[in-house]
Amino acid sequence: MNLYPLRVEARRDESLSRWLWLVKWLLLIPHYLALLVLWTGLVVLTLVAYLAVLITGRCPAPIRAYNLGVLRWTWRVGYYGYQALGTDAYPPFTLADIPDYPARLRLDAEETPPRWLPLVAWLFAMPHLLILGALSGAANRTISESNAVVYGPPSVVGAVLLIAALALLFTGRYPRGLHDLLVGIARWGLRVAAYLTLLTPRYPPFRLDQGGYEPDPVPDGPVEAEPPRQGAVAGSVAGSVVALVAGVLLLAPATGLGIGGGVLLAVDSSRDQAGFVTSPTLMLDSSTAAITAENLTITDTGVWTREVADVGGLRVTAASPSGRPVFVGVAPQSAVDAWLASTAHDRLIGLNSGRPVYDRAPGAVRAVSDPADQGFWLAQATGPGTVSLQWDVTDGRYAVVVANADGSPGVSADTRAAVQVPGLAALGAGLLATGIVLFLVAVALIVLGGVGLGRRHEPPPMGPIGPAPKLTPLAPTT
Repeated sequence: MNLYPLRVEARRDESLSRWLWLVKWLLLIPHYLALLVLWTGLVVLTLVAYLAVLITGRCPAPIRAYNLGVLRWTWRVGYYGYQALGTDAYPPFTLADIPDYPARLRLDAEETPPRWLPLVAWLFAMPHLLILGALSGAANRTISESNAVVYGPPSVVGAVLLIAALALLFTGRYPRGLHDLLVGIARWGLRVAAYLTLLTPRYPPFRLDQGGYEPDPVPDGPVEAEPPRQGAVAGSVAGSVVALVAGVLLLAPATGLGIGGGVLLAVDSSRDQAGFVTSPTLMLDSSTAAITAENLTITDTGVWTREVADVGGLRVTAASPSGRPVFVGVAPQSAVDAWLASTAHDRLIGLNSGRPVYDRAPGAVRAVSDPADQGFWLAQATGPGTVSLQWDVTDGRYAVVVANADGSPGVSADTRAAVQVPGLAALGAGLLATGIVLFLVAVALIVLGGVGLGRRHEPPPMGPIGPAPKLTPLAPTT
């Protein structure tokens, strides 16, 4: 059988605690936080490695060592936690290989990847990702169909892990077969991760190699630690850790500023000559006498209108598809509540795939008094064809009402809303530029920190991979 360059090994503890698995999620919180930082660095460094392979044909050794260390850390945490529950030995906080830890991950000597691999690695890995997603439940989601909720079946990993945990709780024994199956699934996933992160260009096999060790004859005997690499970088890793953490923390504001700047530029490009940004057309339809958008709370309009010109206007247009006269108006919420008291009307509460979602107010489905004759409107428009109202907003709580001009039930109108905003090009460009600069600084810090950590954990040169040594002989169990 061909051996894969990535060796995933696991030694099951024979005397696991019955109850510790119930609180491991709490004990692993520090590791989860550390892995969040480390995996962010892994994604960035992998993209850098992709560029390096495309340009130079080689994956930088420090990046390769860093990615391998992150996968080692991940495997130790997964084996202790809810990927296998295979040991009660708390995982160490290190990227290095720990020979006496029950979960271990080792890699064959470096292989030169083909230059084209970064362009197609994700495409080639898709069949593996689909299978692993089905096994682990990554594609299992709660689906809402109208008011019903449909739950997908449990994943294979979830079901096996639950059975193993219950067996451990009630019997104090971890069935060997379940352990081997979970390790096999984890091994498959780690091989795919190694391929995607360019740790090896060898395509992972479609094979579930179960058991704690790779499926080849292994000699009994002690495990020796890998000797330090010749010329390895010595000294504190504090600087590299600080650079990595700072870069990861800087990614969020950099991304937020960049996205915010892009949104502002997009909004600015949508302004008309009067400064209005108009929404797409929304088809409103109701069997009642009115459709409302209620509880529109507006505050601090004075600040904006004093400091910025061409801001603070609201424009609503409406047109009946049948040409029937239509009415649209804006009024204080309290006045609309009194006018429509005991009269059923549909309140617009959101959108679903571009279609309006309503909440029906209780009351009788009946006509209302002529809307245009009411004296509480702050702005209104009525008539056949397309009608449009424009209102300079003020502080308060308001409602927008669309109705037939005669107040009869059965409202149907194509509506559009527009808000007057100031010119945002300068602000958007500034935010976008700041976000790009901070993003580049963040990436530089991540690369600096990750490469620094990788240099301290580069493996020694290795020959062709041979039989993997056992950690300890395994006693037969049932």
